[in-house]
Amino acid sequence: MKSALMPYAARFVSSPLVHNLRRGLQARQARRKGQERQVDVYLNPRDPHGYVLLQVLPSLAERFGLNYRVFTVEALQDDMFPERDLWQSWAVADARDLARLYRLDFPETAPALTEEAVHAAACRMTRAEKDPDFLDEALAALRGLWHGDPPLPTPTPEESEQARAAIARNEQHLQQAGHYLGAMLHYEGEWFWGLDRLDHLERRLIAKGYARHANESARFVRTWADLCRKPKPATPVTTPLEIFFSMRSPYSYLGLERAKQLADYFGCPLQIRPVLPMLMRGQAVPPAKKWYIFRDTKREAEKLGIPYGFVADPLGAGVERCYALFPYAREQGLEVTWMMTFARAVNARGIRSETDRGLRRIVEDAGLDWTEARQWLDSEDWRDEVEANRQELYRIGLWGVPGFRFGNVTAWGQDRLWLIQETMRGGDCTHPERSPESGQQSSQNQAVSP
Repeated sequence: MKSALMPYAARFVSSPLVHNLRRGLQARQARRKGQERQVDVYLNPRDPHGYVLLQVLPSLAERFGLNYRVFTVEALQDDMFPERDLWQSWAVADARDLARLYRLDFPETAPALTEEAVHAAACRMTRAEKDPDFLDEALAALRGLWHGDPPLPTPTPEESEQARAAIARNEQHLQQAGHYLGAMLHYEGEWFWGLDRLDHLERRLIAKGYARHANESARFVRTWADLCRKPKPATPVTTPLEIFFSMRSPYSYLGLERAKQLADYFGCPLQIRPVLPMLMRGQAVPPAKKWYIFRDTKREAEKLGIPYGFVADPLGAGVERCYALFPYAREQGLEVTWMMTFARAVNARGIRSETDRGLRRIVEDAGLDWTEARQWLDSEDWRDEVEANRQELYRIGLWGVPGFRFGNVTAWGQDRLWLIQETMRGGDCTHPERSPESGQQSSQNQAVSP
């Protein structure tokens, strides 16, 4: 009974009615507290996305009359970051790519962070949290941390103790508010990560009438708005676009839809490499992370015109049955059709793939034969391929899905397909020297793959 009701509960929770009710309630609470334009900012100095985000916060405040309340955090929760070293390496390269895309500052070669340097930056930031010039102080601290020149002064024992107490309070505040990441903005109950989700915040503030300039529009759209709109290369693209994909991951669903668009646009093959979901590999997905991903996927799907929300979780038997039929679909030349049909069924149509009735609908919608498909369901041969895909994902420096590879270029997340597109069209990602957002110098790096 619970499995039967869950898709309808997910559709209700993600419906426009509930979404608008939640926003209205949060807005009324903010008005009562006199916090209509207050944005909470959570910054972790070890997360380079925070340094990139900080550079645009002054202009965002000017455009919409915002006030910031800042919380410095320092920890990375083990259950939220199962592969911390891989995450850190990716984050540095990713922040560099974003800085290049938006013409912001980030060093071409960032120093290896030490705990002493991270804590020194956190101490300087916590001391300035209540100061009106906090953004300047935080930028100076993070610029020193990520450029490594000059090195930040070592805090005194008293300063360190005071900072640790403040950071502990801030980290508790972040968890109570319902999140776990640094480089996060929290506004009227909604979370916005780094530069990637600022367009959602911009549109919300514009809709509330807070824009100070006429004809204001969202500016932070470069990671997605130009996909399949850039010029194609003169010669055909024959290198396959690979996607490391989990059927349970909603971001994989969005990534597959977008990757198919990109592959079709450039006329290149699309190769799907399924991997097991995190929970089926013994890794945890805490509730706060699960709910954030669900809500974030919903708003991203709406932005991209992809249906989402009528979710029938395929965890367990559904995933296994999908992957068991993947070799059969590939024999028929329908592996991409199969995976896309299955992903749409469990993410947007509420079809329960663990049941024969639901699976048959998916099989037939994909143009496959149910009688033949049933003969593949007991096969375990797919497990070796799926495990090999996981190992390859780690070998190329990624750990999460969706992961993409095009030739020797890799990217993590559906938000980074612009990197793949730049490679496909044979260009680079360099931009003019000055940033209209911050006035900071661009690092002028060549493209670096995370």
